[in-house]
Amino acid sequence: MHVDWIGALALAIIVVGVIQYLKLFFPKETNTKVWAVINVVVCFGVSFAIWKAGAGSLVDAIFLGGLALAISQLAYEVIVQGVPSLVQAVLSSIAPPAPQMPRPPEPQPAILQPGIQVPVAMKTP
Repeated sequence: MHVDWIGALALAIIVVGVIQYLKLFFPKETNTKVWAVINVVVCFGVSFAIWKAGAGSLVDAIFLGGLALAISQLAYEVIVQGVPSLVQAVLSSIAPPAPQMPRPPEPQPAILQPGIQVPVAMKTP
């Protein structure tokens, strides 16, 4: 049996992406068990679709689905937080961020000392 680690990792990232997308349509209070069931369904569903397309045997499809399920469960936070930071790092290496304009100095309050006249605003009649 051939272990397709790259395929399993890619499938796990796809599953996490699908779950993150589906979370947009569910209330925030949705039970964690719902997402676990969706994770299983998507992992094995995609692996069986790959098998039906003619890639590998049924045993390979079951193994790929199980491996992707394990990776997606164990590495969920890394995928959710790590992939965007990786994309940001790649994009910043391609085009560095625009330089920040320096902020103007804050105006300092006038300190009144004896003997210094402070101009007073003219009053209009």
